[in-house]
Amino acid sequence: MAQRHDEAAELGRLTEQVDSWRATRAKLAPMPEPLWTGAVALARRLGVNPVKEALGLNYNALRARVVGAKKGAAVAARFVELSGAQVLGAATATATTGAVVELTDERGARLTVRLDGGTPLDVARLVEAFRGRRG
Repeated sequence: MAQRHDEAAELGRLTEQVDSWRATRAKLAPMPEPLWTGAVALARRLGVNPVKEALGLNYNALRARVVGAKKGAAVAARFVELSGAQVLGAATATATTGAVVELTDERGARLTVRLDGGTPLDVARLVEAFRGRRG
């Protein structure tokens, strides 16, 4: 019973935060990620519809984020597996067949690069370009 009280209090606090944001937001500005994060966490425990009703959110938008958060759990680790021999171009049997680099982001975008054996590869620059960061 104490857990339900805590969840109700948490939902009340989040409702106040969302209402405050709505009162001060620029026209058509998207809801800030910390508010979405709180809504998703509560929706996973309480269900999408009760949270949607309390916060006045779009059901499909909240549900997509809840489903995406579950699918994205493995992506959050940001794990990249590479064979050192392939990347460094060492003279091994696998190096002659080339390297395969696969990247996937939290939105599901995928990049697969297949290289011939001995082709130089700047992995850090490739990851940076895929993530859309320059600098």
